[in-house]
Amino acid sequence: MLTFKNSVAFLKGETPPVLLRNFFEPEDGFVWSTSKWSEIIFSFSDNTTPKGRSADLILDLDAFKAPPTFPQQTVLFYLNGLRIGSRDVSGRITAILTFNPGILKPTENVLIFDTPDARVPNQFGVLDERRLGVQLFSVQLRTAG
Repeated sequence: MLTFKNSVAFLKGETPPVLLRNFFEPEDGFVWSTSKWSEIIFSFSDNTTPKGRSADLILDLDAFKAPPTFPQQTVLFYLNGLRIGSRDVSGRITAILTFNPGILKPTENVLIFDTPDARVPNQFGVLDERRLGVQLFSVQLRTAG
């Protein structure tokens, strides 16, 4: 569950409080997406109404890359079917995506990570046969403004 007062981190051996679809099991402080799209499904239980007209989704993330031939990945973000942003990721970043909090529901919120260029590291001489897209460290919601 997410609220405006908590965040979700991904720790090895611990079950995250959100449902992960097309992600590998948590590793040491992060999860890797397994395909060209992945989802986080979460409940949102916060009885407070945001004072502003917007909220922020804060994502601490990176993406698989193999410079110089594959220096970055484009990541597109969708929340409950609406595109709320995109980033070209060439290193670990904190992505702040502003959206209308009215699209949040009490249950079954779906955050989609679209990584059309997800690759298998073996293609670049890295000993890993998994397809890797986004590397996600944490997710947080906050009221904007």
